[in-house]
Amino acid sequence: MQRTTGNAGGRLRAPALRRAVVLCVVGALGGSGAASAQAVRGSVADAESGEPVPLAYVGLLEPGRELVVATLADADGSFSLEAPAAGSYLLYVTRAGYRTVLDGVFELGDGGVLEVAVGLAPNPFPMESLIVEVEGARDLRTVGFYERRDGGMGYFFEREEIARVAVDDVTDVLHGIPGFRVVTPVTSVVSPAQVLSPEILVRRGADYCSPTLFVDGHAVAHGSRHADSRAAVRPGEFVDPYDVEAVEIYVRSAETPPQFEAVNGCGVMLVWTRKR
Repeated sequence: MQRTTGNAGGRLRAPALRRAVVLCVVGALGGSGAASAQAVRGSVADAESGEPVPLAYVGLLEPGRELVVATLADADGSFSLEAPAAGSYLLYVTRAGYRTVLDGVFELGDGGVLEVAVGLAPNPFPMESLIVEVEGARDLRTVGFYERRDGGMGYFFEREEIARVAVDDVTDVLHGIPGFRVVTPVTSVVSPAQVLSPEILVRRGADYCSPTLFVDGHAVAHGSRHADSRAAVRPGEFVDPYDVEAVEIYVRSAETPPQFEAVNGCGVMLVWTRKR
């Protein structure tokens, strides 16, 4: 592993990596001129064949907090991220069919570019003899999805957008909804499996609470009126993103459809799967 340092405008402190074979820091180049947040760029490749891995999901996470910025690798496996501020970050890289990489902590300063090369180890899905029964996709009209969407309340996502964004968890598509928070429970010693099941929260004043989760019209999980990790609502524990046909999010009680009333008055997430 090689590390080069730049000028005073770009500081970097990268500890010894636990998986140096998988993730290699190849350089840190100092920036100049006006200070800007540290950039992280690099490439993702198959650790065995060396071939690029396109559409890998790459993100920066604050230790103990949540995903702060993410992107999809290009067709040649390249990616570029810009940290929102100087600080400590974990690098998270995942793709279906490969083992997830979670590494760091990296101390990113103002200016400069941290370059990394990520090798994902293949993790093929074991296949047994299957009897496949073909079912038609759910007709969202029969569950009132389009009628509610046209009513102008809530946030709506259909299968095409979910498939494009959600790599490991259906919550991947939910970042950026006002008053709605997706929390990835990571610390510097977290296992990759924990990253794949984020918690969802809704803002209530200065605090957060756990909304009610409905799957195919049935309430399957709800938390408390106050954010409590012991009663966290994690959609990834109930549905796989590849099985989801549509998602509805209602942050405010006044806009929630009466037939899907929140158990604790803290917003609602509706998930419709492909099965009819």
